[in-house]
Amino acid sequence: MALSIPRPRVVVAACAVATAAALAVGTALPATAAGYPASAGPFGAAVGLTGTDGRQSLIDVKVAGNGTAFALWRNQAAGASTWDVQAAVRPAGSDTWSAPHTLFTSTDASAAAELTVTADGHAETAWRTGTYTDGSLALVSAGWNPATGLWSDPVTLTSYAGLDLAMPQLAAAADGTVTAVWTEGDGYSEYEAMTATLTPGAAAWSAPERLGSFSSGYIGQISLAVAPDGAATTVWDAWDRTTDSNVDSIVTRTTAGGDWSSPAALPGADGQSTDVQVSMAAGGATTVLWQGATNGVETLKSRTRPTPTGSWGAVQTAVPVLQANDDSGPLTAPNGDVTYVWAGWSGSAGVPIVQTVTRSASTGAWSAPKTLSTGYVDWQVDASIGADGTVQVVWPQTPGIDNGDDHYLEWAVRTGGTWSKATALDATPVADVPDMDALTGEVAAGPDGRATVLARTAVYAPGTAGRYTSQVWSRSQTLLAKPAVTKKAAITGTARSGSKLTCSATWSGYNATATWSWLRDGRAISGATAATRTLTSDDYTHKISCKVTVRNGAGSVDSTSPAVTAAVGPALKATQAPSRSGTATVGHKLTAAHGTWSPAATSYSYSWKRGGKAISGATKSTYVLVKADKGQKITVTVTAHRHGWTNGSATTAPVTVR
Repeated sequence: MALSIPRPRVVVAACAVATAAALAVGTALPATAAGYPASAGPFGAAVGLTGTDGRQSLIDVKVAGNGTAFALWRNQAAGASTWDVQAAVRPAGSDTWSAPHTLFTSTDASAAAELTVTADGHAETAWRTGTYTDGSLALVSAGWNPATGLWSDPVTLTSYAGLDLAMPQLAAAADGTVTAVWTEGDGYSEYEAMTATLTPGAAAWSAPERLGSFSSGYIGQISLAVAPDGAATTVWDAWDRTTDSNVDSIVTRTTAGGDWSSPAALPGADGQSTDVQVSMAAGGATTVLWQGATNGVETLKSRTRPTPTGSWGAVQTAVPVLQANDDSGPLTAPNGDVTYVWAGWSGSAGVPIVQTVTRSASTGAWSAPKTLSTGYVDWQVDASIGADGTVQVVWPQTPGIDNGDDHYLEWAVRTGGTWSKATALDATPVADVPDMDALTGEVAAGPDGRATVLARTAVYAPGTAGRYTSQVWSRSQTLLAKPAVTKKAAITGTARSGSKLTCSATWSGYNATATWSWLRDGRAISGATAATRTLTSDDYTHKISCKVTVRNGAGSVDSTSPAVTAAVGPALKATQAPSRSGTATVGHKLTAAHGTWSPAATSYSYSWKRGGKAISGATKSTYVLVKADKGQKITVTVTAHRHGWTNGSATTAPVTVR
């Protein structure tokens, strides 16, 4: 009889070569949400993949290199005693999911299955069948063929007559070749790590090949990464019964179809290293993560090499204090950046939270942990990386430790090195279900970074066999469409020198921003880039128009207003009145000061007056009094001039000449 062996969570990491902003409609500039891939539009409506009268639990969702999406879950029909592991497919370019296809049926409510996808839209699933009691253990797989739109019949990956056969881990190279790794053993001390490949179009897997063996305990965990060119790395964690310690091993395949290396000790790991995981980027850059213990404190360690044959860098501490309950494993971007996301306990916050760190390929340094969650996390998180390096993350949470009845599926995204703020995918919470997760979620980042979310919501149903019913549904980011102008640009205000004009327009467009420009006789006016503009002298008699340009990652659209002709501005006004100086005696000179005007005048003219009538020829700023002026009241009128403005005039107070 096989021993019951507690297995750490088994992971697979394969290299992949993407802040909910509202639909912006209005006259104001819509805010630009940081961290969006150019192709990402808003999330579409939720689409139910199952009915609501059964029970389900999620397994995985992935998006192939051509955009085809695959969802995998367990389904127990109403009144049934067995669980069907089902898959649905959303073809590339479509918004419609296929009807569920049952891959296999099990009496186990936690029946496991693995899923991997290829660049051209194929998929391969694998699962375990049989029992150790009759020696019928086997791993089988079925593939999706996009050409036929059908799943293949199951084929045997391997058969094993022993006591313990682990679930396989799957990963695909760019050419579609799928690699599988798994462990098998006697349930006590004799274990082997195995591998096989399935080439595109092949009807059968290659013969199983041994990667390594362990004869003093059991292999509890195995992780696989495959680079686009087919190079691969496998690591596994074994527990040595004789020393009560862990032994971590690594093997490498440097080329597609090449031989695997002999097992070697994982560099930097020790007897307390567990949960070993691996990821590879284009070019073969390899990062291994594992959990270690220093003075009883759990830490996350890492080591990276530039190529499958390169030298390992120094051991690094990725997270100094780690209490993880669920994690993403290493997610490697095309540029070599590695992101790790986990859900676990925070001593400082006093609640479980979702956190993340990223190792920069350019600096080789890990970032400080960043908290993504905004409430009480339900100990779950799922993350995925797209071919463009976008990291998509979802997790269920409640608003706080004192409010566990409202469950929300939160979403955050990292692009360009920046994380968005966490956002609930649905404003309506899911009510609590006793002794059951009310809400769970999985996410896949597509080749362009856009998210496809697979979720399951449960409803408390006392009196039913399981005391709840549930439904599996999906939401996906739509393809970003370029903005549209819904009301053409128009100018309001009085078109004359000194007056302010306003350019208005309305538009629709997700993640859209608007810029403004003003035109004089059809040519852009330098520096005039605001939505308002005050006309100047240079605009007088010219045709003035405005243009709004609205753009997002999908493109841009322009709208130019009808032109208005700039008329002459109002009369200049004296802010400091003109004045006169000098002695009012025949033969003496009087001098006029023109004062100060708004807007500033560019020239002035003068008219001296005797008894209110203009004195012929007296048109300068000075005037010498003559005999005819004696006994008369003398004034001077100053006229201020500026191009594009109406002249302004002001007259000094009179003075009587002696």
